[in-house]
Amino acid sequence: MAKPENMGNGIEITRRTALGGMLGASGAAMLGSLPFGTSAASAADNPVVKVYGITSAQMNDWAHIKEAIGITIEWTPTNDDTGVFIRDVISNNVGETHDILIFNGGTQTVLAPQGLLAEIDTANPNLTKWADASKDWTESALVMADGKTFGVPIDGNADSFGYFPEAIGVDPSGSEEVSWGVMFEDERLRGRVGVDRNWSQSLCCAALFLNHAGRQNIADVANPTGEEAKAVVDYLIERKKAGQFRTIFSSFEEQIQLLSNKQVDALNCWEPAVRESNKALNANSVVYAYTVEGYFKWGHAAHVPAQAVDRGNIENIYKVLNYFIDGEYRAYQAIDRGYAGPNMDLGVEYAKAKGWEADKVQSIQNTADKVARKFAKPFVNLPAPPNADAIEEEWQRFLNA
Repeated sequence: MAKPENMGNGIEITRRTALGGMLGASGAAMLGSLPFGTSAASAADNPVVKVYGITSAQMNDWAHIKEAIGITIEWTPTNDDTGVFIRDVISNNVGETHDILIFNGGTQTVLAPQGLLAEIDTANPNLTKWADASKDWTESALVMADGKTFGVPIDGNADSFGYFPEAIGVDPSGSEEVSWGVMFEDERLRGRVGVDRNWSQSLCCAALFLNHAGRQNIADVANPTGEEAKAVVDYLIERKKAGQFRTIFSSFEEQIQLLSNKQVDALNCWEPAVRESNKALNANSVVYAYTVEGYFKWGHAAHVPAQAVDRGNIENIYKVLNYFIDGEYRAYQAIDRGYAGPNMDLGVEYAKAKGWEADKVQSIQNTADKVARKFAKPFVNLPAPPNADAIEEEWQRFLNA
């Protein structure tokens, strides 16, 4: 797999992004679900590890981990909002009540220097699969800060868009590359495109397309300057006024609804939304694009809050961290979500040992190959780039146009 070497670099949380602005009511709503004041340690006969993490890192059924290592996972979900995550760790003391924090790789460069994360003990006897994992993952910017390891890489992918092949006349196998231009200016899809309200998905992917087409020259599409962001937003406003976009969506559930109800022909979405939509439609009705220009590449990492080290639950914490880079988690995440991560070979071995059907075993291998193919192309996401405030200001023009 190509090394995700730039994932998460360049994070700068300003007072606006960490404590206001993009946090708003959504942050308060999320925090309302946190069981503050409860103990993270558990009885020896029924060990519990409390995880606060991004929804897409969840397993569909946590009974698997309970059966495998005898530990119950209590999961508090958070959405894909870097400001909310940073605020909850810094200002709302989520580390006081949770043992593991899972979010987009790169946030550790903000949190670790403030003493909020514990350095990962890579020699811990319960972290048995660390040595098996490729350094492309374990020494990547997903988990490192100041030359030290502050996270365990657990999964990653390269996002693009879902589309109905018949709408654009391409091979339904989904193997050929399709341009991001399908989303932004293909006349066949006018009024049949959905775009993500998150600018890091929509604005940055449009920047990637415009760069590749030679119509803009943006030095870093993950961190455009205010002037560069203005040029991209001007383009997107023109396309919006031309009627290219049917809707601007906010949630994973909306992604599934829009695709499974065939309300759109193309949608810049997460791969699991395509998989879930195909369960409601005929298999392979919706294709997740291999693109000409590149991808929104990302990875999740699991971190140990500094407060958890001395709570008496560290052995169980490391058993869970190890589970995330062992074969069972790899296999299920590949099948259920299409995500890859460290030790994909162990995922294949696990599926074979459990007697999984040959097509499922092959699907795990296909996921590994797919992510390797995608990671060879440009655009690595930055959860909170230095120019975030200027980009957000321009993005509001698009939303309000």
